[in-house]
Amino acid sequence: MHVSLGREAAIKVFHPHVWDDPAFRVRFRRECEALMALEHPNVIPVLDAGESDDAGWIVMHLARGGTLADRLARGPLHDDEALAILRQVASALDAAHAEGRLHRDVKPENVLLEPDGHAWLADFGVARAVGNTTTVPGQMIGTAAYMAPEVISGGRPRPPADLYAFACMAFECLTGRRPFPDGEVGTVLFAHLERTPPRARSIRPDLPRRAERALQAGLSKDPRERPRSAIALVDALEAAMPRPDATMPYASLPLGPERGGSAGPSGMRARGGGLRTRRGGLASLAVASVLLVGGAVGGFALMNGSGPEATTAPARPPLPTIPTADGEVTGSEAPRGAVPGTTAADRVAATSLDDASAFAVNPGTGRTAAGVAAATIAALEARGLDVVEVGLEGDGRAAIARAQGDFLQLGDTWAIAQVPGARAGAADRVLVFRGTNGAPARYADALSATRPATLLAPRGG
Repeated sequence: MHVSLGREAAIKVFHPHVWDDPAFRVRFRRECEALMALEHPNVIPVLDAGESDDAGWIVMHLARGGTLADRLARGPLHDDEALAILRQVASALDAAHAEGRLHRDVKPENVLLEPDGHAWLADFGVARAVGNTTTVPGQMIGTAAYMAPEVISGGRPRPPADLYAFACMAFECLTGRRPFPDGEVGTVLFAHLERTPPRARSIRPDLPRRAERALQAGLSKDPRERPRSAIALVDALEAAMPRPDATMPYASLPLGPERGGSAGPSGMRARGGGLRTRRGGLASLAVASVLLVGGAVGGFALMNGSGPEATTAPARPPLPTIPTADGEVTGSEAPRGAVPGTTAADRVAATSLDDASAFAVNPGTGRTAAGVAAATIAALEARGLDVVEVGLEGDGRAAIARAQGDFLQLGDTWAIAQVPGARAGAADRVLVFRGTNGAPARYADALSATRPATLLAPRGG
């Protein structure tokens, strides 16, 4: 509680070993100046600041919804939620640039959220006045996963570097993963410098191509090819997203136990007034039919000109838990296409590990774990990856897929295996790890070692 203001606040205190660095104390004072100078509805308000010989502190508005990183860790964002957050951050970032300030560390951890969806851009602790930057040879300020190539190569940071970091964050919000996943810092920096960012549609095939192109522009290696502002990138993304048509006949769904209806596929919710999309409009009968037949649980009735015709959609399997060396983990629903070879009938759960992503697949009706594993392997082979079957600790076996000749393991590597059901009599699942630097194989080894003989050969019957 801030006594003089009579309100709760967040206090940011810097550890003494950090405070002992004279350069950091300079950045601390600069952060206070930057935040106090920027008056914008999406820049976190600074209420007070101070310092002593052994510590420094900043008193800020208390955001009660956590960070965007916390939100992303709970599962994929809906498009409208992602775009609403990105627009607010873009507005704050462009305002900072208009005032001659760089942020220099745009990332989900520095976006604070309120329960009502309001977003704040925080932590200008590494910001510097544009046009008043002193470059220290070999010094880079920022976070590797979001760092622009020109900053990594020692160039003078300018607003396009912030835009690159913002595009990395937008990519993560819309696909559920960073352009270049975590790994050794040197590997990530090399990827920003030399590797072509992955196509967003290779991770999320339902993303419109225009949205993919907008993200590609934001992630351009050449700063001159990036959008002129963060808002321009958000405008391009919003323009690319499909919007619902006017009111049309709709499919009726049984209401679930949740107040106001039950969530359906792609964030749709059945209500008394019709089937509404996340953007609040009414979906056409054709769109509603395709989505519901592909994934609704239970049955529903389609109304046509000749009267009601009862149609039953096949039930989807439950969302699987994800086996790890520490036990079964409850993940979140993975974006469509996150695991190659899966279909709309399969259920895919996802979770983030320290340096890889883990997925578990419950096969849909008419499919088996062996069939899903084979389809995933075939899809990765179709991408030009080399797939080999390896033995694991504890007598388990898995398939490892990576680019041919990628001896440094700088690119994505996959580990695929079958895993027995979590309960007695439950169907087998498919376990998939994705990461760099051999992390997928290490996680598969760790799981097989702690649960002997539970990983089965992926090409088995």
